[in-house]
Amino acid sequence: MKKVLALLLTLVLVMSLAACGKSDNKGTQGTNKTQDTGSNTNTNKDTDTGKDNTGEVTKLVMSFMTWIGAPSDTQKIQDAINAITIDRYGIEVELLISDASSYKQNLTLALSGGEQMDVFSTILANYPILAQQGYLYDLEENSLITQYGQEIIDAVGQEYIDACRVDGVLYGLPNNRDMATGRGCAAIATEYLEGIGYPLDDTVEIQKITLDELNSIYEQLHAKYPDLEVYRPVAMSMSQFSNVDILGGNAFGVLLNYGRDLKVENLFTSDYYKEYVARMYSYNQKGYISKDATTDTTAVTELVKAGTLMGYTTGGKPGIKQQEASLCGRPMTIFQTMEDYVSSAAVAAFPWSISYNTEHPEKAMTLLKAFYTDSDIANILSWGIEGQHYKVKDDGQITFADGVDASTSGWNHSVTWELPNQFITHVWEGNFPTLWEDLRAFNTEAQKSKANGFTFDPTNVATEITSVQNVYDEYQKSLEYGFIDPDTGIQEMNSKMMDAGLDKIIEEKQIQLDAWAATR
Repeated sequence: MKKVLALLLTLVLVMSLAACGKSDNKGTQGTNKTQDTGSNTNTNKDTDTGKDNTGEVTKLVMSFMTWIGAPSDTQKIQDAINAITIDRYGIEVELLISDASSYKQNLTLALSGGEQMDVFSTILANYPILAQQGYLYDLEENSLITQYGQEIIDAVGQEYIDACRVDGVLYGLPNNRDMATGRGCAAIATEYLEGIGYPLDDTVEIQKITLDELNSIYEQLHAKYPDLEVYRPVAMSMSQFSNVDILGGNAFGVLLNYGRDLKVENLFTSDYYKEYVARMYSYNQKGYISKDATTDTTAVTELVKAGTLMGYTTGGKPGIKQQEASLCGRPMTIFQTMEDYVSSAAVAAFPWSISYNTEHPEKAMTLLKAFYTDSDIANILSWGIEGQHYKVKDDGQITFADGVDASTSGWNHSVTWELPNQFITHVWEGNFPTLWEDLRAFNTEAQKSKANGFTFDPTNVATEITSVQNVYDEYQKSLEYGFIDPDTGIQEMNSKMMDAGLDKIIEEKQIQLDAWAATR
């Protein structure tokens, strides 16, 4: 989850690509599509197989990202899914998978070019902007979701569905995953903690400690292993170690104090930001952070796997210990110093959507419903083929199939949380058997921002956002990774941001937030 959030923060907002042209055609196209596929879809469907009575099968393209792109066994997975979906739903699926660095570009080019792209994850592509550009299908048009996807609402809940509205219109469906995140968390390789004699508690997934205790751990690790990097910040470390609700996908106007009050404030003049940057500066001065941290693009999990880094920032949740251990290739211990929290944008961070270019909206919704409710295909998409990629253990949990490991599996993408509904899939070994129930409770019991479900429309301040983002990009890593003195760096950055229009962005967010709150 941390990688996703890091990339989301650093994405540059794009201007509309022929949005006006799409808006002009929207009503006509939407009506024609519904008429073409017809209101008789239910009566023409074979209730046993999901096929049309004619035996015809609809081919749909489904797209999402993994960190490394399409795994080697993608064709096998596609064939295994189709062996089920053709028979049950009359749908043949083509999986179109990109790596994280190219997913947004590939997706937007396909959508703007009118290429077939029926259902897809909006991850990394800025869901509200895609909606405003006219690329997403209105999922309530002609009762699309209630007629063909009511089970999705049942699976995720109406509250989460409503949180995905953009200007009141439903363009996306939230996936079942960790909506909350444990703030103030750090992952540290267990072997190094054992090396300093730290008392570990194997009965819990996450050890709750204070920030002072975490600082003491870092000090001991540095003394014991002076040649290793103690801690590496990531792009979202600042917000992870905070009570800040970042509104609209950027830090330019935020809610402090876990979003308990709907007052938009300047993060960069807050006591929190000053204290955080001062702590990073202290870490850097003590030698905890590598000198190439601002230029090295290697994932922190890969650095831990290589044995050069001991710890990094992560988000807490049920299952995080096993998740990070799998990514790092060694046992990890998770510490948490702050509260569990659901931010305003958490639910609608990367919904699943249907392209406005689809020729088969009803079938597209049917396919999404299948992945939200059919555990057979959900397990294949998440874990692969039983016996080839994974096996079921006697206790009901799963692990790699015989003769297969993380490096040799042809379907080991580590993005089950991105897929529509991981709550109906197997639980991987190393997690508590009640993982999915624990995640549901985690989401329910966490603190929630009062702005939950608010979507910021950046149109009126798009120029200012670009200008302020340029300033932030100039200073962010230097300040938040501890390479420049915060006493001078923060003031210099904030001054340039104000000149670039930060105050106008804050004002616009407050206006929109007040208007949104008035309708609740």
